[in-house]
Amino acid sequence: MNIRPLLYLSLGLYATVLRAGENPRFDTAWIPAKPEVLTYRSTAKQGDGLYQVAVSRTSDGIEACLNIITPGFTKSVWGRMTDAMRPRESKSRIMVRDQITMTTDCSYGQESLHIATAMQPYNQVAERTLSSHDLVVDFAQIPLLLRTLPLQPGAEFKFTSLDPRSNSLVPLRISVVATETMHGTECYKVENHDFEGQSMYWIEQGGHHRVLRIEQPETGRVTEMIQ
Repeated sequence: MNIRPLLYLSLGLYATVLRAGENPRFDTAWIPAKPEVLTYRSTAKQGDGLYQVAVSRTSDGIEACLNIITPGFTKSVWGRMTDAMRPRESKSRIMVRDQITMTTDCSYGQESLHIATAMQPYNQVAERTLSSHDLVVDFAQIPLLLRTLPLQPGAEFKFTSLDPRSNSLVPLRISVVATETMHGTECYKVENHDFEGQSMYWIEQGGHHRVLRIEQPETGRVTEMIQ
């Protein structure tokens, strides 16, 4: 039995994992100046909804915006970042059943970030400055981040990300677990672990690496791009 091909394959996967702790080279060249807008339909026992993501290139870098609408819940997130995916600022607004509004503002410096969250009608404000000597993935970046990574079978990536619920830094883990065909398109099946738990993404291998499907096992929510 010729073990050389198996050895080369093992070394290739090992090298991919070894690079997981480093910041990879992000591919943002495909991001257009005219906003790319993708619309999704989500289904779950808690209620169906709509999910929309927009990304565009500006003279100052990249901007991403997402909106989520489900019964009794709306969430809007906007983020601005460099071409190298370094976050500069982000804003989010969450409304729950017209009773609670939570607004979060983040700004990033070279070695620190500042996050402030206000909750109404309770007039509660949580504010914190955190040290960040390395890349910190903002919550506004996560849907876009997966589309810019050098995905391949067996690839693993580890980052530090910002949890806006606790104003703290937490791990973000991303793994390519399989290749599958989704709606006639060859995709990478990607497992994502962030502050909201586990999610499975189906990301097209070619083109603009669009996210075609998202599954969230903990809530049973399935989100698919509207063709």
